[in-house]
Amino acid sequence: MRKWAWYSMALVAVSSVFADQFQIPIYRDAEKIFWEKLYEKGGWTLYCGERFDSRSSIVIEHVYPMTWAREHLQCQSEKQCRQENAQYNRIESDLHNLYPAMERISQARADYRFDLISGEYRDFFECDFEHDAHDKLVEPRPAARGNVARAIFYMHTEYGLPLDANMLEVLKQWNKQDDPSKDEIRRNDLIEKLQGTRNVFIDDPSKGDGIGAAVPTESTAEPTTESQSDSEEIGI
Repeated sequence: MRKWAWYSMALVAVSSVFADQFQIPIYRDAEKIFWEKLYEKGGWTLYCGERFDSRSSIVIEHVYPMTWAREHLQCQSEKQCRQENAQYNRIESDLHNLYPAMERISQARADYRFDLISGEYRDFFECDFEHDAHDKLVEPRPAARGNVARAIFYMHTEYGLPLDANMLEVLKQWNKQDDPSKDEIRRNDLIEKLQGTRNVFIDDPSKGDGIGAAVPTESTAEPTTESQSDSEEIGI
């Protein structure tokens, strides 16, 4: 179990819009839609703002890591979660949590917690992405911080996924400091067409103020018979 605290969702009248997405049942389908419809013409990576026109060296990043989701759902492995928990498949496939990232940046991010890191030491040269392997923390560039916060708020409220209390306070600040850009709003509109749900924190970032930490919660498994194989700155 992680040393940092996990908490359940507690919202103050956020919205009745929240409901699990059911349009994309498995991650294999989400990958296809991600590349062929959401980023059909390429785009910009989340953490570095690098323009890409092909998938070369670009991977799909789960902003809310699936290791956190599996821990919450008490799965022993990715395979078990995919075979035995229908909600996990919807969580893994939700486009609001999926962003393009450079492969080496995604590997460095791993499942580290988002936070501010003292100093400006960068391992990735021109990319303003800092990571602290000792404390398992990462700090994205300022233009990506609001996107990160709103994606995690969405996953937290949509699926009841837990948040670290300290990270939550950092994300609330990022949400206020980095407003949704035109590209983030366009992406939200397109995802609604593709999977039927919106991220209301993009529509109204002030809703993030209503998220608070509550008592720890136990997860419940949802069985399934379906399985599958193993700001205005550019691009944000």
